Amino acid sequence: SSSSAASDVYKRQPVNSWSDEFLKPPVSKEMEGKYGRYAKYSDPALSKVDTTEEVVLNTYPEGTKQGRIEVTRPLKEFDACMWDEKFFRKNILKPKIPDSQMDKGRVTDYALNSVLLGFAIYIARYVLLPVWYVGQPRMSMVAMMNIEAEIGEMEDKQCKTVVWRGKPIYVYKRSAKQMKDVQDVPMSQLKHPETDESRFTGKMDHAVVIAICTHLGCIPIPNDGLFGGFFCPCHGSHYDASGRIRQGPAPLNLEVPPYKWISDSAVYLGK
Repeated sequence: SSSSAASDVYKRQPVNSWSDEFLKPPVSKEMEGKYGRYAKYSDPALSKVDTTEEVVLNTYPEGTKQGRIEVTRPLKEFDACMWDEKFFRKNILKPKIPDSQMDKGRVTDYALNSVLLGFAIYIARYVLLPVWYVGQPRMSMVAMMNIEAEIGEMEDKQCKTVVWRGKPIYVYKRSAKQMKDVQDVPMSQLKHPETDESRFTGKMDHAVVIAICTHLGCIPIPNDGLFGGFFCPCHGSHYDASGRIRQGPAPLNLEVPPYKWISDSAVYLGK
């Protein structure tokens, strides 16, 4: 007809203007009268559906009126009663499930969800544990975190070395003269002021220090230096018998590890 011919002509026309690209297409009175106002912009040439070999119930636009999903009334009057009841019950509405079947389905859902959750946790364990293990210390180091060291009887100015957490620990017995010297030093003469009493506990004639120079990490030598304590020959740092820096480039005193004497001849290192 004239409407179809006009539609064919319109389809073959190229887009020549802004209105052709963005404005509404022409209104088809044929489509509007046949299918409703929502089809007025449809092309009649695209509505030719061949239904001779099969019956398509819910295909727009040639299906039965009850089976088509469309609204031909004003939206304010729209409701769900547009469906044919027989078609709705046969093709859409699910049959009522007995309560026993619902309970069985619920238990099945819970069981499947529990299995999936357990499986996810099991997989996460093997994914996350290696990441956690990377940041943990070696078991050999863990065993050495807190140790008891048997020192035994020591003579004056004798020094024994104990390895704790991979660090050398000096246990140094000081003579009576050394004890008097470290106690008589004014705090104003110390680069890092600390009293001897605040550094050591228990057996005060035994100095327990980490044997690592606070300058660049070298190992100081006991019973050497200008102050009769410890001397680091790398850059000339002199410590007294309390492990306090007296001269040289080291900025701090020798560190005192956490320790306590558990007997006259045994020391416990660690917290």
